[in-house]
Amino acid sequence: MFDLKKALTNISERWKYKVDEISPGVFRMDVALKMKDDSWRYQFVYVWIIAGRHFGKDVVYMNSRCGEYNPNLNHYKLLKEGGYGTFAQVTVTTDKRADGSPCETLIVQAVQPVELTTETILNEVIYDVAFNADIIEMNYFGGDAN
Repeated sequence: MFDLKKALTNISERWKYKVDEISPGVFRMDVALKMKDDSWRYQFVYVWIIAGRHFGKDVVYMNSRCGEYNPNLNHYKLLKEGGYGTFAQVTVTTDKRADGSPCETLIVQAVQPVELTTETILNEVIYDVAFNADIIEMNYFGGDAN
């Protein structure tokens, strides 16, 4: 049986990431990303298990917010950005603003079947989600806001 909390704790200790259980079974990991100029950026990745999502099987679901969707974004370039993910994909999801009002948010997400997940794979997928979300956030939303 895959223990998500244990795997995330081990990953966070290995890389010195901060991880919090923000609600039962839902984790937020603050992933550190080293830039070419040796500076650091940070990106939140949310991780939890969704029962039965993949042909009736459980999955580890991960996502990271990039910014609020608006129709003025360059859709062609965003689709091209989606091609850089190894495990991750770019999509739009229903969300809420800080004030609670509804919006749609551009996110990077990954869905990994639990039965095929190891701590090593989870580590790679989380980094892929964070890295791709950070690039989109920087290029399309002006910086580190999520």
